Amino acid sequence: MGGTSLKYIIIFVALAGVAGGLFFSRRTIPVCAEDGKYMASLADCQAWGLDAKLCKEAVEKARAIAARAAPKTETMFQCELRFTDCFENPTGGFSPRPAFCLRADGEPKEVRYLEYESDRRNRKKTKEVRID
Repeated sequence: MGGTSLKYIIIFVALAGVAGGLFFSRRTIPVCAEDGKYMASLADCQAWGLDAKLCKEAVEKARAIAARAAPKTETMFQCELRFTDCFENPTGGFSPRPAFCLRADGEPKEVRYLEYESDRRNRKKTKEVRID
């Protein structure tokens, strides 16, 4: 009887470990719905084998969304202190460079940028911010 209980405990612990691992891996991986491709730059887009013109348009559209919705800073230095990567906003200032999901229709969806934040020990971490 003691051996049977031990088997159930081991099986339960193993299943809990697998479930926890799946939960945390799915939570941190960016999901691109509807068979889209996740990218952040023209080079990423072309690496997926997509047309250069389509890639350029998608990156420009994603940047336009980020330019409208994401916070702006006055200088590139201020931007790089707050965000992982920046670009010059056409309307002035600097904005965080977006990453996005490019779906078959050619429109960037699920636009995000990475922002730095500090934890309790003042260690720099990144936080993903969705803007669409």
